[in-house]
Amino acid sequence: MFEVAEAYESSMGRWSRQLAPRFVEFAGARDGETILDVGCGTGSLTRALASATKAVKIVGIDPSKGFIDYARTQVRDPRVSFDLGDAQALPYPDGSFDRTLALLIVNFIPDATKAAREMHRVTKKGGIVATTFWDGGGANKLNSCFWDAAVAVDPTLKPPGQRAGFYGSAEGLRELWQGAGLIQIEVGSLTMPCRFNCFDELWQRYIGDPGSGPSSSYAAKLTEDHREAIRQKLRELVLQRAADGPFSLQAKAWAVKGVVP
Repeated sequence: MFEVAEAYESSMGRWSRQLAPRFVEFAGARDGETILDVGCGTGSLTRALASATKAVKIVGIDPSKGFIDYARTQVRDPRVSFDLGDAQALPYPDGSFDRTLALLIVNFIPDATKAAREMHRVTKKGGIVATTFWDGGGANKLNSCFWDAAVAVDPTLKPPGQRAGFYGSAEGLRELWQGAGLIQIEVGSLTMPCRFNCFDELWQRYIGDPGSGPSSSYAAKLTEDHREAIRQKLRELVLQRAADGPFSLQAKAWAVKGVVP
């Protein structure tokens, strides 16, 4: 999952770019800071940081070479650099950064607790460590509508937001940060409207390249009839008998930040 940068950008990247400035505002930044973007992907958060802050150094790191190569073509700022690496074993000395952030990646890391401790380790004493991830409940219509349709077709299916170890709630993120040894923890919600021109634009988000996200990975394994049944149910849930045309879905994410003691 998450290897083809162009596929990710078309299905998921637009929402990452929309969420990133909201997360930057929540996480904060001061003039002259050094900032690490963990799991930077195609560079949505890195670009937002470069645009909104007067940081002197911004480093993005991601395990996907395809994403890193793409990000390097998108961000032209002398303060910004990109590294290939693993959030579970960050290749930086202790206390290297004033602020360490991660946008929408915590649930895709095999050992999120280890990654959170690594983010703590590379952040200076008194520095901020923050992350955000989509809400795993029904309030996040951007993601939940697909899984609602999928469950309606297959009631045995357990959506990602209901699986153990999913950090899509205020409580889950707070516990993750507490387990990483951070203090003065704050949790907040970030919401935004996601606009689509028509139903097919939404549908393509969910069935794009299998490497672009959980829904496309799931859909790729289904029979054509099963996918079509989900499409019809999703259309019913989203349009509710209205004519096809422009519509919006609300997206909701939880964000958490803590201080390195």
